[in-house]
Amino acid sequence: MRVFSTIKTVMSSLANTEKNVTIQAQWGKIAALTWGNSSNPPVLLCPGKMVPCSSFRPLVHLLPNCFFYVAMDLPGNGLSDHLPPGVRFTVFDMVPAVVKVVEHFKWEKIMFIGHSLGTVVGTYYNMAYPGKVTRFVQLDPIPLYHTVTPETFQAWYKEYYRSNYDDDQYAKHANGKETAPKYTLEEIKKRVMRAHRLNEKAVEHILDRYVEPAGGNLYRFTYDQRMKNPVTMPCSADNLKLILTSTKIPIFAIFAEHIVDSGVYSRVPFAFDLHSWPNNYKYKIVPGYHDVHLSDPELMADDIAGFLLENKSKL
Repeated sequence: MRVFSTIKTVMSSLANTEKNVTIQAQWGKIAALTWGNSSNPPVLLCPGKMVPCSSFRPLVHLLPNCFFYVAMDLPGNGLSDHLPPGVRFTVFDMVPAVVKVVEHFKWEKIMFIGHSLGTVVGTYYNMAYPGKVTRFVQLDPIPLYHTVTPETFQAWYKEYYRSNYDDDQYAKHANGKETAPKYTLEEIKKRVMRAHRLNEKAVEHILDRYVEPAGGNLYRFTYDQRMKNPVTMPCSADNLKLILTSTKIPIFAIFAEHIVDSGVYSRVPFAFDLHSWPNNYKYKIVPGYHDVHLSDPELMADDIAGFLLENKSKL
């Protein structure tokens, strides 16, 4: 295809263009990173739970320089302020942060790249603001396909919502990061490498926004404890299929092979059945784990570049 043959000619390093941006919202600031020229078509990147937006850095560096990339720290993640303490927020409470970023840059249309929880945020935003998103890249969208049946609703409610109001959990969530556990930097690195299946080089991309000094040569994580179990819609597999496959925008989903093989998507086979979708859905399975876009971005960069450039060729 001609679109794919032009990818290499528009590639160049975006590393030297990286900038920190702060956007003001009613609850506090939203922190973000940008790459490229702001006059180019925008691509908004939204990370998963607890992980900062700098996790997209290795991938963005491999993408075409003809777009303007903005990666945001969700509320309670990275350098963004937390939402007010006490209440149990849901993924729906993440959508206004996307709205604020879009309004800040005065974008009429955007392309969206989400990882994990970011794919849920992007899906909810697309449903609430139809016509704003023109293309959607979904990187290992595990929580987007989380299903709940009537038989499992009680357990789901207790884990994702009710537990927030148990005395110990409520205190942990309401007291903020000041009471979070403290570790040495080496302990932090080992924990992150183990949890995300990353090497030390990949971890270096996220540490500056993932942790902060806590005194005495110790560090603590910056994320909001409530982000460990963000609440999504409790849908059955059939309802989820109806919602997700009704989209009218092109979607490119990338699944991590290890996660697929573990059976995470066994209840939602339509995720791998092109006949279940309109003619605007495609997917690819790449070797690796959940954060493969951070550990091995070269496995998907050309495919994502081609997908984005298809949209540019129509502008």
